[in-house]
Amino acid sequence: MIKRLEWNKKTASGFTVAAALIIVLVVALNPREIIIAENKTLEPVVWTFQRPSQLTIIDNRLESSYSSGGLSATFHIWLSQYVEGVSDEHDFLWVTLRINATVDNADGFIERVYMVVRKDQGSMADWLETGCELENLSLVASVDGYRWAKEAYVKLAGVNHTSSIYAETTTFWKLLTANTQSHQLEVAFEITYYNGTAYNKVVQPFQLDIIGRE
Repeated sequence: MIKRLEWNKKTASGFTVAAALIIVLVVALNPREIIIAENKTLEPVVWTFQRPSQLTIIDNRLESSYSSGGLSATFHIWLSQYVEGVSDEHDFLWVTLRINATVDNADGFIERVYMVVRKDQGSMADWLETGCELENLSLVASVDGYRWAKEAYVKLAGVNHTSSIYAETTTFWKLLTANTQSHQLEVAFEITYYNGTAYNKVVQPFQLDIIGRE
């Protein structure tokens, strides 16, 4: 009886440790939920481009600025060049995303940043692994958008309750169809911040339309 009791105590202790480890893993893999007091979506910035039949330097910069509620942010997309596919390769467009933001309140900070591209099934979106620059942010996740996927995204978290951040990353928007076909890419920057009293989220959408050649 004594041996069985000792074994039961050890077993219970083991279950306790295992349960504690599971709780730690769940918390680590599922960041705390926060209550968003204000969720604001800004007017989209739209860009339209005729699909070319050769390598084309575009060098077009789309930008939107926002300043309200203690947040000052600039959202920027740089469309550098369109590359025509050769042999079995597909046409693709270089799309660079940049965000620069600051919380003015002394008690405020940037909680997280989410950059997402939503595409059609006739295209893909691959992030350039070596083209990511971060200031006061850490990478949480990066997911490419394969043909049958609806979106690709980069998730970032603010470091040490920072009041200012900068992020830059590039995606290759690969067009899998003949250049007579049109495509659309929706890009969104989402920034969640604490203004000293509440959490707010601002979303800046962009829309890129490539029109097929006749």
